[in-house]
Amino acid sequence: MKILILSHKPPYPILDGGCLAMARLLEDLLSLQNVSKISYHSIETAKHPFDSSAFLQHDKLTVTPHFVDTGVSIYGAILALLRQESYNLTRFKSTEVHTAIKQELHKENYDFVIFESLFAAVYAPNLRPYSKAKFIYRAHNIEHQIWKDLAGNTKNLPKKWYLNQLAYSLKWAERSIWSEDQGGLDLILTISDTDLSIIEGQTLTACRYLPASIAHPSQRSTLTTQQLCFLGAFNWKPNVEAVEWFLSQIFPLLKQQHPLLTFHIAGKGAENIKHWQQPGVLVHGFVPDAKEFIATHGIFVGCLQSGSGVKMKILEAMSVGAPIVLSNKSADGLPDLQAHLIQHDQDSFLTDILELLESQEKIKERAAYFSNYFERHFEAKEVQRQLLQMLEELQNNR
Repeated sequence: MKILILSHKPPYPILDGGCLAMARLLEDLLSLQNVSKISYHSIETAKHPFDSSAFLQHDKLTVTPHFVDTGVSIYGAILALLRQESYNLTRFKSTEVHTAIKQELHKENYDFVIFESLFAAVYAPNLRPYSKAKFIYRAHNIEHQIWKDLAGNTKNLPKKWYLNQLAYSLKWAERSIWSEDQGGLDLILTISDTDLSIIEGQTLTACRYLPASIAHPSQRSTLTTQQLCFLGAFNWKPNVEAVEWFLSQIFPLLKQQHPLLTFHIAGKGAENIKHWQQPGVLVHGFVPDAKEFIATHGIFVGCLQSGSGVKMKILEAMSVGAPIVLSNKSADGLPDLQAHLIQHDQDSFLTDILELLESQEKIKERAAYFSNYFERHFEAKEVQRQLLQMLEELQNNR
């Protein structure tokens, strides 16, 4: 099998959950004996530059970066609003990228072209005439839902209006990509079973669920007491919103009953948010080993209030056997999760943490549950088996 992949940012270095999800698919594909070649084309931007020294090296893999200026301008944003276009997506469109991929498709007969994320999938319709390869859009989440949630959670009326406009334009652009008539796709591959059910209800394009894998780590959670942690990239608005909510609504109440409790925040950009640096809160900034950080800092608080799709940091927390507390948004896309582990409001979220803090036995039970859950759903070898089966079925469906 020969595969071309287009991503909207470099998967390496792994700076956030999106990078991790893309890196894991690439590594899963390279592990398959049936795959003989992967040509990886990565858009790079000022926000996400390409670093060749950080990229995975493999004899089956060739990598080509393409710079796209995705800088935001007031003029561009206003023009997109007037045209009712998605400014989020149009900034990623480039004639140079389209031409380069078209030439690659002319040069080589690929079996599959995989578009990593919606921002890459915008190229699929125009590339469709140039290849007989199976076109796969890997949906990391439902993009417009993120902006809709952010709009719903803000109290600033002008900001709420603008976020709703972004969500509206993105919704119709997203549905166009999903469309069996307009998207140019052979398969939509979701990493969330929740997203699968939503997308399936709105298109006749074939849809499948394939979980993102996580490599088996050597670290195991120390089940440290009186410590909580959160990890995420803070150039993603839902992560900032999540920590703000936790620090204002949950942490002060926890500290009343557990004065020695500490909350550890890690991730790119965390150190720039100065008002988080308060008593009992330790801001670590970017950490080179996410799993080690989670394993050594107690209970992982999945406190997202907005978003869509499976959260890769939650999967990493599961992989090291950490005890986890989940808001409904953090639990989104996790199949067959026991209902009592999903907290739908502030009171239940607070109560769940308190119960764990007050019982080492419950911490151990929670950690064991998520460790076993990870083995059943996200262990790499099982995901690779499903991936190969899916590719063979799609290849044979000519």
